[in-house]
Amino acid sequence: MHAIGAECASWQVMKAAFACWQERIAPVFDVAREVREADTAGGAGVAVALPAGGVERAALLAGLGVGLLVCGAISRPVQALLEGAGIRVRGFVAGRLDDVMAAWRAGRLSEAAYAMPGCCGRRGRHGGRGGRGGRGPHFGCGRRSCCRTDVTRPAGDV
Repeated sequence: MHAIGAECASWQVMKAAFACWQERIAPVFDVAREVREADTAGGAGVAVALPAGGVERAALLAGLGVGLLVCGAISRPVQALLEGAGIRVRGFVAGRLDDVMAAWRAGRLSEAAYAMPGCCGRRGRHGGRGGRGGRGPHFGCGRRSCCRTDVTRPAGDV
């Protein structure tokens, strides 16, 4: 059986794009220069240069058949353009590109290790000290969509 597991046997091959910068997930998709394509079948990540505008980015990714974008922070207008083009967005992700791609394929992208610092209760380098407690688990990302689990995914994860 494929490395993704028997659970994925009924899923169609899904293509995802990972916004990247220096072999890591790019901190902000809106200014990222490239994405790495991958699919649930284990295809190697192919680098694709991104155009400057949000409309052009959405058109390019849709034209490539991408069904999911995995990125760091993303502006709401650009996210709306991507979702309008039929591309699901899993934002506020951080980590080494290869690790994040492997986690996506294994259905583990929701783990705290892949959340941007400040998102979903993940503490920054000071462990949350500094008098800013009590703002809830989504303080830092500004919205609850960073933790969405209702997105089509290969192995029970986004």
